[in-house]
Amino acid sequence: MKFNDLFAGLVFLGLAALVATASWHLPNPSQQPLGPSAFPLILSGLLALCAAILGLNGARAADRGPMLALADWARSPAALLKLTLVPAAVLFYLWFSEVLGFLIAAPLILVVLFMAGGVRPGLAVPLSLLAALAMHSIFYLGLSVQLPWGPLEPIRW
Repeated sequence: MKFNDLFAGLVFLGLAALVATASWHLPNPSQQPLGPSAFPLILSGLLALCAAILGLNGARAADRGPMLALADWARSPAALLKLTLVPAAVLFYLWFSEVLGFLIAAPLILVVLFMAGGVRPGLAVPLSLLAALAMHSIFYLGLSVQLPWGPLEPIRW
């Protein structure tokens, strides 16, 4: 999918306006000159400046083309199915992580994503298990992030 620079500039300008509006009224409990809204307002101003430059360059371009053009891969049902797997994996984790636990849900998600990417099942399964154990070790043991255990609660370490 290809966006015209004018279209992208307008989208980013709208995003900058949303960030500025949302951060404008953040409370400042300590009454400091630079409160919690200062950094988001600075970033939204910089984003608006970049968006304006991008939009102006897109408006001035002689060969603007269409505002939105679909790439060849976007016309393929198989590619679109692969594209929807990532948000589906996130939703699966949100809905089932408490019931299944991290150490069961994460390898299931990774096996599906690996196999959709063309990895053989004989390699996808061990890679998924190792990756899930590595992520669990980093987050649970290293960073003390409480991950759900599900049915593995009795063997919690």
